[in-house]
Amino acid sequence: YGPSLRARGATSAPFPGYMLIGRGEEFAWTLTSAGTDIIDTYAERLCRGSRTRYVYKGKCRRMKTVNAGTIAKGEATVKVRYRETVHGPVIGYARVAGGKRVVALSQRRSSRGRETTDQIFFQRLSSGAVTSAQEFIDASAATPQTFNSFYIDERDMAFVTSGRLPVRRKGVNPDLPVDGRGKHEWRGFLRNAKHPQDISPDE
Repeated sequence: YGPSLRARGATSAPFPGYMLIGRGEEFAWTLTSAGTDIIDTYAERLCRGSRTRYVYKGKCRRMKTVNAGTIAKGEATVKVRYRETVHGPVIGYARVAGGKRVVALSQRRSSRGRETTDQIFFQRLSSGAVTSAQEFIDASAATPQTFNSFYIDERDMAFVTSGRLPVRRKGVNPDLPVDGRGKHEWRGFLRNAKHPQDISPDE
């Protein structure tokens, strides 16, 4: 209870008092992990005999180096750095079909850089800004994370699967590395109205 909070439930340490699962004065909500695939691995074609240059849209580009700070390792302090392509952090290297050609593997995650926007959804729930099942579904569009979220009040019940769900080009298999040279990029993200959802289903 506070100036803008009217909720009881469960939360986690990083959240500033917003409930992940709980109830307000007029409704209750809960969620489960959806596990929807929002990550693709890209095989980056290396160029000029380098492990830090790669081909993207016909040009040989240099990977960025990201300094991620330091971590404690026993009594020592270790600097953390990683390389990055246009698709995301480089997570390793692999040989093509067991041959001599080496590719870099990078990962693109649709929620990257948007993690804190997840709190907007739970802020609206915890503050009582949501007043109907439809507003609950609309509010879920703020989170890039993949959850199955459920809602109930005295009139309705509802569910929605949230997340920033990439629309992949035809022929892309998300279970396998994608050619990273630029012809297999995401075509956008699924509109919230197209996400699995329903209000007061009959069955």
